[in-house]
Amino acid sequence: MKYSVLPRLREDICRFALPVLAALWAAGCEAPLDLSGVQRELAQPVHRYDQLQAVARKGAQVVVVGDAGVVLVSPDDGRTWQRLALPGQPALIDLSRCPDGRYVALDAGRQIWFSDTAAANWQAVAVETGEAVLALTCDPRNRIWVVGGFSTILSSADDGASWSEYSFGDDIQLTSVQFVDADNGYVTGEFGLVLKTTDGGASWEPAAVLPGEFYSQDAHFVDARRGWAVGLNGAVFHTADGGDSWQTQDSGTNLPLYGIAGAGETLFAVGENGTVLRYRDGSWKRLPHDNDVLSYLRGVSPGGDGVLLAGGNGTLFNLATGG
Repeated sequence: MKYSVLPRLREDICRFALPVLAALWAAGCEAPLDLSGVQRELAQPVHRYDQLQAVARKGAQVVVVGDAGVVLVSPDDGRTWQRLALPGQPALIDLSRCPDGRYVALDAGRQIWFSDTAAANWQAVAVETGEAVLALTCDPRNRIWVVGGFSTILSSADDGASWSEYSFGDDIQLTSVQFVDADNGYVTGEFGLVLKTTDGGASWEPAAVLPGEFYSQDAHFVDARRGWAVGLNGAVFHTADGGDSWQTQDSGTNLPLYGIAGAGETLFAVGENGTVLRYRDGSWKRLPHDNDVLSYLRGVSPGGDGVLLAGGNGTLFNLATGG
């Protein structure tokens, strides 16, 4: 009996070749990867992954800083922005404008960054400390003050070329520093600690401890006697006697508050989940807004007829407040 292998061979070839040919055809017809959305995102001055931390301004000129060396500069009160990226992607956590018009930013890597008056060029200078650095300010004499871990207060009168250090020797984190004039300044921090100076920072003395050893996240003084401290659970404490005593104020929220700033007698506090509060005529009220903020707000700067707000996930917007 004779038989041929050709039909079986043709069957095997068809069974294996057709799927291979189909796969090759599909690969050849597959659409190229569309990266246009990524490119559009990168072309924007503000990115969705930006973690913005602090705001400072001079008139309509506004500067915002954040993680990964992000610096955003607006010449027109936040209507348009230019994006800068500092080398090394430093974690910028605080910002202050000096009376001479320059800006100075604090880098968590123990550096400060000075800008020119246009905030276009930045230069890094090391902060001479082994402690964590958490906040800074530029005082009315253009001296730089940095506070941080282990109750450390540092100052420089020569743009960071040399530093003077003061510490109480306690393991306490200091979280804010502010000078209201050439002589009077305040520092707040962990365990309710409040420090004040009346001699331009030559010496620092403890004020009354915040109730319950409250851990202040930020503080703002409008003059040498009146100030506010904010923090977790929506807590707000107020002093009218230079920190000799503190009273609780009802904020109307239990969400954490991370930042506070003022314009005259009006204050703004910001915090978790896009919380914005305004203090006016002796009471705090929540300001509604249409921005879908699922992260924090930390940077706050009143100006014009509103307040500029900055926070996590690229949150940056002006909120009109009606004066």
